[in-house]
Amino acid sequence: MRFGNLLAMMVLLAGLALTGLLACGLVAPTSTAEPPGVAADRAALEAFYHATGGPEWDNDGKWLSDEPLGTWFGIETTDNSRVTSLIIRGNNLSGFIPAELGNLSNLETLGIVDSQLTGPIPPELGNLSNLEALGLGGNQLTGPIPPELGNLSSLEHLYLGGNRLTGLIPPALSRLSNLEVLLLSGNQLAGSIPQELGKLSNLEVLWLEDNQLTGTIPPELGNLSNLVRLDLTVNQLTGPIPPELGNLSNLETLSLSLNQLTGPIPPELSNLSSLAYLFLNGNQLTGPVPPELGNLSNLGTLWLGDNQLTGNVPPELGNLSNLGTLWLNGNQLTGTIPPE
Repeated sequence: MRFGNLLAMMVLLAGLALTGLLACGLVAPTSTAEPPGVAADRAALEAFYHATGGPEWDNDGKWLSDEPLGTWFGIETTDNSRVTSLIIRGNNLSGFIPAELGNLSNLETLGIVDSQLTGPIPPELGNLSNLEALGLGGNQLTGPIPPELGNLSSLEHLYLGGNRLTGLIPPALSRLSNLEVLLLSGNQLAGSIPQELGKLSNLEVLWLEDNQLTGTIPPELGNLSNLVRLDLTVNQLTGPIPPELGNLSNLETLSLSLNQLTGPIPPELSNLSSLAYLFLNGNQLTGPVPPELGNLSNLGTLWLGDNQLTGNVPPELGNLSNLGTLWLNGNQLTGTIPPE
């Protein structure tokens, strides 16, 4: 046998021998597989694609391809290819949110908004310990808010508005010590506002409007010293306005309109030195308009209409040099309009 042919035969026999050893598990194969964490992220994204009607998306750039995950539409990754952000707005998504998203252990931002997703919020999202922002607003999600979301210790922003969520607001959300924005508006949430929300010391925005909330406004909300905006409009809240709300020194917007609140307007609201918008219209408030409201030097809008307020219009309202809108109609006020 010529030397060239002999060499080729030896290479062939060596290859066959190695194949046999691999089949027997005696020699480890050289692997080009992704690291386990990246593979888990890829599997979670593939489950999301199939659960949300991926083939019908308007833009599915590089999804399900072998390209790095960071090149897929709406995805951002770390230098070692772990998924940190999944943000898709609109894009003709339908279907449901799969539980597998809870396996994206490095995820910091999850924003799937303005789509047609239905079904519940998976409690497995509570496993995302690095999550800082969760936005699922503007879908058609149903069912309760999972109390497991209270495990998201890094969460700063929670947007679930504009869905069809039902049930109670979980008191477990009070464990979100880093939370700055809580937006649950435009759902069908019922029951009372948990007094435990008063523990959210970093909260700046609390929007619960346009639900079916009942009961009284918890005075504990007066503990939210960093709160800038409080909106409880269009619910079925009853009872008085807690004077403790006057402790919210950073509050710029207070909207309690279109509820069933009773009793007087607390003069303590005059302590809200940063307040620019005050909406109390459409309730059953009684008593006089507190002259102390004239101390709100930054107030630009004051709506007190459609209540059962009595007495005179206090001339102190003339001190509101920044006031652009004053609504007092639909009450039982008497006397003359002060020249002030």
